[in-house]
Amino acid sequence: MKKFSFIVDVVADELDRDEVAGTIRDCLTSNLPGDVYSHVKTGEVKAFSEQGWKVFRARVMGITAKQAGDAHNGKVEAEAEAVA
Repeated sequence: MKKFSFIVDVVADELDRDEVAGTIRDCLTSNLPGDVYSHVKTGEVKAFSEQGWKVFRARVMGITAKQAGDAHNGKVEAEAEAVA
């Protein structure tokens, strides 16, 4: 017998952790063979700072600030200061 571990990260403003764990548990029970055993538990909750979220999003999920539309544009800021 072997144990296989998986890590699932879910990012949201608010979330019912027990409901999500139950959904994952139900999905595993429904889709795995009968001789496979699984255990799902809720983990920790980490609050991201704005920068921390952007780093996680880019490194883990592969979504850059440019793709998300929230990239800092120093050139625009410098032009605005020159006009003022």
